[in-house]
Amino acid sequence: MHVYILPAQRFLSCHVCEGNVFAQREIKMNTTGMSFFDLDWLNKSADGVICVRCGFVHTFMGGAHQWVPMDQVKPEDLPADPLDGAAPSAEGPV
Repeated sequence: MHVYILPAQRFLSCHVCEGNVFAQREIKMNTTGMSFFDLDWLNKSADGVICVRCGFVHTFMGGAHQWVPMDQVKPEDLPADPLDGAAPSAEGPV
């Protein structure tokens, strides 16, 4: 899926690899006090936005983002992906 960032009014690109396809996972925001008393289940949750290319996890709290199915996004609306269609280089950066 793609992730639309509401305050910036643009789609998210990964901070590491600039990919634009993400998976979703709930992330518990554990605190020392709640863990000490074995009350981790009372901690707040965040939305984990995981880049499917590199695995980097972006974490969002609140409603500043929304998930958009891939078939509902025009390719020209997405940020440019410098690795789109490019094979990874074995030599690394030059």
